[in-house]
Amino acid sequence: MRPMRVLIVDDERITLDHVQTLIPWESHGYEIAGTATNGKRALAMCLELRPHIAIVDIRMPIMDGLELIRAAAERNAGIRFIVMSAHADFEYARQALTLGCVSGYLVKYELDEARLLEELAKARAAWEADEARRAAERSERLREAVLGRRFPDAPGSVYGVVLLQADRPFASVPHVPEPSGPGGGLALPEAEIPQAVSGWERIGAFTAGTGRLAVLFSGPRGLSRESLRTAAAAVRTRAAGRLGSGVSCFHAASSGGGAALRDALGKAIEAARHAVFCGCQAVVDADAVPVPYPARRAGSCAGGVRLDELAHGLNSRHPELIESAVISLFERLKTPEWDLPGLYETVHILTRLYNERRTAAGLPEEDPLAAHAVGPAFRIEDIARAFAAAFAQTAGSGENRLSGKLRKAIGHIRAHYAEDLRIEDTARAVGISASYLHHLFKRELGRTYLDVLTEIRIEQAKRILREEDAKMADISGRVGYRSPQHFSRMFKRVTGLLPHQFREECLP
Repeated sequence: MRPMRVLIVDDERITLDHVQTLIPWESHGYEIAGTATNGKRALAMCLELRPHIAIVDIRMPIMDGLELIRAAAERNAGIRFIVMSAHADFEYARQALTLGCVSGYLVKYELDEARLLEELAKARAAWEADEARRAAERSERLREAVLGRRFPDAPGSVYGVVLLQADRPFASVPHVPEPSGPGGGLALPEAEIPQAVSGWERIGAFTAGTGRLAVLFSGPRGLSRESLRTAAAAVRTRAAGRLGSGVSCFHAASSGGGAALRDALGKAIEAARHAVFCGCQAVVDADAVPVPYPARRAGSCAGGVRLDELAHGLNSRHPELIESAVISLFERLKTPEWDLPGLYETVHILTRLYNERRTAAGLPEEDPLAAHAVGPAFRIEDIARAFAAAFAQTAGSGENRLSGKLRKAIGHIRAHYAEDLRIEDTARAVGISASYLHHLFKRELGRTYLDVLTEIRIEQAKRILREEDAKMADISGRVGYRSPQHFSRMFKRVTGLLPHQFREECLP
């Protein structure tokens, strides 16, 4: 952390010397930026040296302390003041305390180390709060200028956009943060962003959707893509160190302001949406990757998912053929461009096919990514391996095929699990007696009707907990439990966790 710069102002030399030697400044995170003996000289130093804190005597010649504080505030110097006075000047000091940029008061002849450190700490906290507010205002003005296409062009300059995004595992439900709001972004103080690197000068930063921060740089025309990549990598490293978690960055260049700069930001955002194609902790040139821009609407993928090769592998129960077919399906999504809608469609189709096979074997549904991935799936290759492992397992299990009556019963449960469903209701739908249906469950699955009903309900609850921010009372009703308490007990009996604990574990 950089030390806080402190200016000391007093017309008495003995007081200046006393304050300067009272504490070991650097060991407490401060440095003396300078001293002055009158308010006029101090004002010039405030504007030149830009101290964070100024310790100011009230009574001084030429310009007194109150005049200095007011003048600095009018010039938006951004300084936090600590006023000093003798006992006789307390009323004068009290007036100073009513000014918005004064954080504390010291009596000269009672000044000691503890008192000075206390007031410095108060001034530091106040300055940091002020700076956070000023930074937020600068960020919002910059965001509005870029998104509103009002950012001015500077002839002879080029702009670089570096979009930071927190790495998150792939989820089958798309998460598409929009850059329309200022809140919820990836937090990184301005001081943590390099001021200059590889010829690029930092302009500012603003949030660009949940988990994202856009950093804007400028430089002279002729700067290379590689220099922008170097700047982006430096920002990514700083952000990852600050946050203690995975961060990727996506950069793009613009030769002009206004619409051109917004277009560069759009390219970076679209590349960030495709992070699953490039993995985590990546540094990606958004101008060079095969991302469709402007973005295609979800569901508009180039072609349907061909399952012929996979079906052949499954029918022959050949693990190598299954793995090859699954990997081929996902490889097709990477060329000629990164097909994100196609990826979601492929995942949904394969998940449905996988669970149809599990149902046919009398097994409950499950998320193949959660069940078979080795850790979170950050890359498309991780997703492919998880599905290959899942389908290979179903091929090797022999798929103990169920009788038609029992498959129909399980299908009825899956369609009506949210209702007050009794075995008699399902038996009537299948066209057999409840006692015979009970016998089928025990003979073919080794489980009871209630066991299977509970498994299906809890699997549906797990899906809702992973994908939605629904309340527990709502979830319990949607999966067939009238009482949230009963739902929680059954959920813990099956999973070993309470519903809210399961949801917390699913958070990235």
